Amino acid sequence: MFRMEDAVKYFRNHEGVVSHMYLDVVGLVTVGVGFLLSTARSAHGLAFVRRDTGVLASDTEKAADWDAVRAQPKAKLAKSYKKFTQLDLPDSEIDRRLEQLIADFVSTLRGRFPKFDSFPDKAQIGLLDMIYSLGPKGVFIGFPAFCAAVDAKDWKKCARECKRRNVSDSRNADLQQLFRDAASES
Repeated sequence: MFRMEDAVKYFRNHEGVVSHMYLDVVGLVTVGVGFLLSTARSAHGLAFVRRDTGVLASDTEKAADWDAVRAQPKAKLAKSYKKFTQLDLPDSEIDRRLEQLIADFVSTLRGRFPKFDSFPDKAQIGLLDMIYSLGPKGVFIGFPAFCAAVDAKDWKKCARECKRRNVSDSRNADLQQLFRDAASES
């Protein structure tokens, strides 16, 4: 049975947690546990606070941080963007958003893989990792052999078919190990 607390722990460990806006490896504004902020407006729904006072930030302040970070060069450590920001996302808001994202992804996975709840725990986390980093279309369209292996509950094949671009080698290795472990548990 799917356990939200295991998924939250996994993503906090593998994505990292950054309370201020930063540029991800491909230059997209991001915050929290890899939450994409595709436009300045996408930050409006998050409860950012001013770092200096702890007061809830206005949409104008959120947009100013977004613009300041977006103007920086990509491929730097997340912490290097902090000096260009004035706002932070509190841990409680990060966890709220993370749980919401995971719940949405679990629902999507259950729609595509109706037996999702019967899969080994490690296979469930592995599927979440795929959809978290690639999005539903990226997984369902971009990885047809992987999806066929999931349908067949062939976790060893999933381990061979799950390598993603723009994801670190260590993250891909961890994902492959999840599917190998799922195969051992089955």
